[in-house]
Amino acid sequence: DNGNKFKGTNKGIIKTNDGIVIDADEFEYDKILNILNAKGNVKIKDNLKDITISANEITYNKNDEQIFTKGNSEAENQNTKIKAFEFKYDKILNVLNAKGNVEIINDFKDFIIFAEDVTYEKNLERISTKGFTKANFQSKYKFETNNITLLNNEMELSSSDNGKIITYANTLYEFNNYKYFINNKLLKANKVTINENILQSE
Repeated sequence: DNGNKFKGTNKGIIKTNDGIVIDADEFEYDKILNILNAKGNVKIKDNLKDITISANEITYNKNDEQIFTKGNSEAENQNTKIKAFEFKYDKILNVLNAKGNVEIINDFKDFIIFAEDVTYEKNLERISTKGFTKANFQSKYKFETNNITLLNNEMELSSSDNGKIITYANTLYEFNNYKYFINNKLLKANKVTINENILQSE
C-alpha cells in the first residue's frame, strides 16, 4: 500500500523508542494512522510503566497511546494480576479498564476481586468496579456487593450500595453505604444486621 502498511506473518518482536516491546505471531502496522494490530500469543511489556499485557489480539493506537485487547487478556505488574476478556489501557493516564469475567489477584495483600467491569488506576492505586462484585480478603472474609472502590494502599473498601460479609467464623454481616478498613477489621455502615453460625456458600 505505497509503503504505508507493513505486515509480519511469521512471528516477531517490535520495539518502540519509549519502552514498549511487543511480541506476537502476526503484525500489521498502518504508518499513516500510526496503529499497530497484532494477533496470536501477543505479549506487550511496558518497561517504563512496569506492566506486562498478554492477549489473543491487540490494537495499539500510538497517537493516543491506548492499547485495546481481545480474548484471554492478562495484565500484571509487581503485585497485581488482572484477567479479563478485554482491556483498554491508557498509557498516558496509566489506567486499565477490564471487562468480561474480570479477576484481580493480589497475592501480596491477599485479595481476589471478581466482577464484570473493573477500572484500575495505577497512579492512585485505586480499583473500582461496576455492577455485582465478589471479593475475598485475607483468606478470611467473603464480600458480595455492588460498585465498590478499593484504595489499595490504605486497604479501604467502600460503596454506597448494599453489601454483605461472610467471615471465616460463619458470621454474616449485611449493610449498606459502607466503608470497610480491611487491615483494622473495622466496618462503618448503615443498617447493619448480623447472623451467626450460618453455612458459607460458594
